[in-house]
Amino acid sequence: MRVAVCGLGRMGTAFAAVLLGAGHEVAVWNRTAGRAGDLVARGAAEAPTAAAAATGADLVVVMVFDASASERALLGPDGVTAGAAPGTLVVNASTVGPDESVGLAARVTAAGLRYLEAPVLGSVASVHAGSLTVLTGGDEADAAEAAPVLAAWSRAGRRHAGPVGAATALKLVANLALGVVAAGMHDAVSLGEDFGLPRELVLDTLALGAFERVAGRGRERLGAQDYTGAPFTLAALAKDLRLATSYARRPLPVASAAATVASAGVAAGDGDCDIAVLGRGTPR
Repeated sequence: MRVAVCGLGRMGTAFAAVLLGAGHEVAVWNRTAGRAGDLVARGAAEAPTAAAAATGADLVVVMVFDASASERALLGPDGVTAGAAPGTLVVNASTVGPDESVGLAARVTAAGLRYLEAPVLGSVASVHAGSLTVLTGGDEADAAEAAPVLAAWSRAGRRHAGPVGAATALKLVANLALGVVAAGMHDAVSLGEDFGLPRELVLDTLALGAFERVAGRGRERLGAQDYTGAPFTLAALAKDLRLATSYARRPLPVASAAATVASAGVAAGDGDCDIAVLGRGTPR
């Protein structure tokens, strides 16, 4: 299958690499040039625009930061809709709000294409391991058509949530829970320091319990104080928490507090850091 991958952040690059390994013909595009070198060396074709990448593609995958980036990649003058053939299936794996996804779907389908939302749960390592969870929203027939491509990085973790909007809503629910846990780790480490406990002891203990996923994956980063190469940045978490709480119809005090903690970290200059940076606690 010929697949276009638009957006070469860490996840988009991993998507393209795994698709190449699975034998697909892959065209790639990124708004900022210079990220496709390794993929081109492995056989990908680099396109100058999203429209060019989508030309002749059987399926187009978009993986960008937010709704505005999705709009540019999909609907801009050099976007996917300007190059893809009528009826082409567009899979948007970006995390956006449910209303934003519905709006994008309406405009993409009005341009003669098909739209499937497919936000993901997991990391770059999950993509390469084939253990990523993909949440799909849209027509079930479109989800079935995309399955052979999605299976390259999600062999067993695909869930169809319902119509467009449902999968993005479910992704925000999942990331809200992750954000609350990450912010709780921030407070737990701070309290441990107030008690005079060694940080490694606190982190090792947290990794045995309910904080296993966040504390376990962040322990090496915290020990080395190295938060670069983030599979999930603090800026992305803050964005998702803002989106999630904006849709709530009742107070979400814990999630709102987590959003405040994440946003404060972004304001302090930690936006490009891995979310493990929250485990540093609050400076004395």
